[in-house]
Amino acid sequence: MIVLRPLLILILTLFLSSCVFLGRDKEFPDGNYQVICGYTNEVYLKAKADNPPNVEPDARCDHPLYYRSFLSLQDKEHFVLAIDDILLYGKYAFNGSKLELIDATKGKLSLDIIRMKKDFVQLKGDFSAFNSAHLPNTERLYINFELDKTPIREQPSKFDSGINLWRNIPTRAENDQEIKSRALNFLDYSIAYFQHISNSGVHNDYKIDGVESPITYAQNGIVLKEWKDVPVSWKELFYNEENAMVAYKYLLAGFKYGQKEKYSVTGLLLITFYLKNLRNSLSTLG
Repeated sequence: MIVLRPLLILILTLFLSSCVFLGRDKEFPDGNYQVICGYTNEVYLKAKADNPPNVEPDARCDHPLYYRSFLSLQDKEHFVLAIDDILLYGKYAFNGSKLELIDATKGKLSLDIIRMKKDFVQLKGDFSAFNSAHLPNTERLYINFELDKTPIREQPSKFDSGINLWRNIPTRAENDQEIKSRALNFLDYSIAYFQHISNSGVHNDYKIDGVESPITYAQNGIVLKEWKDVPVSWKELFYNEENAMVAYKYLLAGFKYGQKEKYSVTGLLLITFYLKNLRNSLSTLG
């Protein structure tokens, strides 16, 4: 028995340490996390049963919604969560196996931390309390995030709350000034989005149609689409189609009266330059 005591002590120590490990709070580093995939509860469970690797935290899906959605944890305390047309920002905290987000206006969202891998995290949450034209609100959603290591060289960045206010769906018809402000805010986000792609150096990880707008983005410039070709998702940023038409005519005036400058660059840089020119032109129209 004397011989076995050290062994028993070792086993007990290992057991206790494993209990401590299993009970440890789940946390992941702060930073900017890009959405790479999402599932409803039903789809998640079916995919997991059919082929578990399909629902790993680093599993990817292809949909414009994912490219414009993100979670930004900043300064160890402040967050911005943008999931398509849902925008929350405020303070955050890790609590056990949950990430708790507190928006002073819209309330609290508690996200379960399901799985983590290096640079990836899978969260589960109930978004039914938030107004959305696109997200399912009858069941919980699983969302995969990847740490975005792109350096932030311009301000504001696409992760800032101030240029994501267009995501807040209006609950009433807006006046002309409010409509124009919404259109400008979306344009500011679009500029930051393309700047971010340029800075990333890995352009295949982003999609131009991640910004679904009435503007066609091409290698040699930008052009306003015909009204009939404007994506429904952009029209839904406004209270109704009449409000969307006001915004469209505002953009049309910007294209019509804006300066026609020529640049010696092509591709993403050219798109960014022309979007900035459009933004400057619109700001002079009032």
